[in-house]
This record gives sequence, C-alpha cells and structure tokens, in this order.
Amino acid sequence: MVKKKHDEILDQLRKKFAQFSTRALQGISPTDFQYAIESRIGIIDAQSEGYEEKELKYQRDLSVKYHWGHDHDFGNFKIKGRMGERHINLLANFIDLFPVSPDDFNGKDVLDIGCWTGGTSLLLAALGSNVFAIEEVNKYAETVSFLSESFGLTNKISVQSSSLYNCNLEEFHGKFDIAYFPGVIYHLSDPVLALRILYNSLKIGGFIVIESAGINSQEPLCRFEGSGIYHTGSQADAKENLNRGGWNWFLPSPSALSRMMREAGFEEIQTQWHNTSNRLYGFGRKVSQTGICKAGLSITNIN
Repeated sequence: MVKKKHDEILDQLRKKFAQFSTRALQGISPTDFQYAIESRIGIIDAQSEGYEEKELKYQRDLSVKYHWGHDHDFGNFKIKGRMGERHINLLANFIDLFPVSPDDFNGKDVLDIGCWTGGTSLLLAALGSNVFAIEEVNKYAETVSFLSESFGLTNKISVQSSSLYNCNLEEFHGKFDIAYFPGVIYHLSDPVLALRILYNSLKIGGFIVIESAGINSQEPLCRFEGSGIYHTGSQADAKENLNRGGWNWFLPSPSALSRMMREAGFEEIQTQWHNTSNRLYGFGRKVSQTGICKAGLSITNIN
C-alpha cells in the first residue's frame, strides 16, 4: 500500500510538471526557446559569477560551467539533467515521510533555496505555490527568470541571485509559509545560521522541509569534508571537463540535524534516514518566534 501511494504521488507530480512544454510557451517561439536553453549548456563563464582568475581553481565546477539541473521533456526537445527526476522524487518523499500533502503548497508563499535551473521552482508553481527562488549562481538564476517569463509565470515565480546568508533582512522576516530546502544544507559552511535565517523567514505555523547528504548514525555527528573533496568518476577527466561534484562542508546525522533545527528555533521536528536514496530528510515547524543562543554566531545581528 505504501509503495502504491508513493507511485500515485509520483504520477501526480509528473503530470503536473508535464505542463511545462513548448505548447505552453508565451511570447517566444518553440525554436527560439529551444535555442535559448540548449545554447547555455556547457558554457564556461566565471566572470559573471565575480571570480578572478587567481581564485578560479578553488571554485565549484557547477558554478563555473553551466550544467542543467533536472530532466525536462519540453515536448519538442528533451534535456537530461545531472539530477534526473530528483526534483519530483524529493517532493514525493517529503509527502511520504512527513505531515505534508500537495494541497499544502496550493496558494502558499514558498521560499525555494538553491533553485538551480528551475525544475523545483516550476514544480512548486504547478502545485499552486507563489515561489520566491534564490540561487547564488547568477547563470542559473537568470535561467529560472527566463523560464518564468517564457511560461507566463512571472506572477507565480520570482527569482533572486543571492546567497542564503544575504536573506538575513527584515524584508524576509515572517514572509513565507514554507521553506523548501533540499540538497543545500551540506553545501553550507554555517548550517545553524542558515537554519535560523530560514526560521525567521517563516510565518508562525509555517514549516521547513530539508533533504541532505549525511551520515547514517544514531549519534549526533557531522562529517566534515570541505571544498577540496570531489567525486564523479575519473578525477582527471572530470577536472578537465569541469564535471566534478563535491564541495561539501558538514554532512549531518539525523540526530545532529534535529539538534541544529532545535537550536534554530524549530519545533515538531522529525528527521529520518531514507534508505532508498541514502539521504537525510527533515521537517520542522515554526510554532512561535523564539530566541537563539548568540554565542559564537558568525553573524551577531540576527534576531
């Protein structure tokens, strides 16, 4: 029964996402749209990201070279993404694991953190969300803006090229019903601060869903990797083609993530190791606006 329900959710989400085909374009021809998408892939552009030549070797491959995020069948053409159908599987897993349903996203204000090329932002919009997406890589944020315009979604999706840490502003406080936070926290050097910023961004009663690489341990541990640990096939070939993955900081266990979330102010916390994907999932709710221990925080002017 559980697998049947999961498959039904996946099918429902795939059908929602399928609406974003060239048949639904507004103000741009399918030919021009296809060229605008395909011509981006593989472009190496460090200057627009603000990187100087001397610091390039330290930067993440995905920030320098353009990689498409998730699989997308646009009807007239298809794009394979590095993450496949992960955007759809993630949302289905959140619905399976936590007190979350597709209806919870309808008409809600959702902060989509680390939106990449927009697969998740489009899916959330298809569920009826009002999406505010942030992405620290300029080239990807621009793509999400292009998709939003091309599908007539500028009233449903807006995007800002920004670090999450720049969202520690009054204008973000109490603005969102949902913080959608998959595949990001382990890429951050200060996860507790990031969680507090997201906590502050939520309305009372709002919730966060988290997915992360992690460690399957009962202990409240984090594994530190740092920006010098890479993966993805042959290192020589991957380095040459700027295809390396990695650049991870702290990979938490379920109980470590739970403690981080509690430090940030969340309640009704659930964390769970997901054996199928070997990833960590979390859920928490903002029940009230509480304080935070400020000892040692890298930003002291946080509420």
